[in-house]
Amino acid sequence: MRRALPALLPAVLLAAVMATGGCRNTEKQEAGAGPRPAADQNQTPYYYGLIEEYQRVLAQDPHNLAAITALGNAFYDAGEWRQAIVYYERSLRLDPHNASVITDVGTCYRNLGFPERAIKEYERALKIQPSHQNALLNLGIVYGYDLKNHAKAIAYWEQLLHVAPKHPEAERLQASIAQFKKAMKKEAP
Repeated sequence: MRRALPALLPAVLLAAVMATGGCRNTEKQEAGAGPRPAADQNQTPYYYGLIEEYQRVLAQDPHNLAAITALGNAFYDAGEWRQAIVYYERSLRLDPHNASVITDVGTCYRNLGFPERAIKEYERALKIQPSHQNALLNLGIVYGYDLKNHAKAIAYWEQLLHVAPKHPEAERLQASIAQFKKAMKKEAP
């Protein structure tokens, strides 16, 4: 779809998020608080307004795949990972082979602190679409930065660069691969 993981190492991760139109941070509305004011053009998008609109659409048409997926995306963009998963899973019940939605589910799990579950989702996406660029990118990020398995991160990023040599993050990925290889040499006995 359009996502990568939030930044742990700003150079690679922030750029990956920006290149894929990824996650935007917004304030979460507290329970009981009044309605949020509409955002102007210079502010962060008004995700809660989108959420309300998609919920109205689904009240009229509960099986509207586009609205279900868009609602998952709006919750994702608002940083509401658990709610995003609920709607993404609902979307996947209607379209179980959507590798982009599966990848987004993986990113939600990663953001909730479950990197192993994220990996399972990314690998599931790759079974459907072996060259899914965000799944490959995110597998490298989770393995490299969360699990410190540099060899696996390198393998996934090299696979991504093989599939998409002109990927928007190619230079940064090559730099990260070189950095990980250097770190692996230092760790070797």
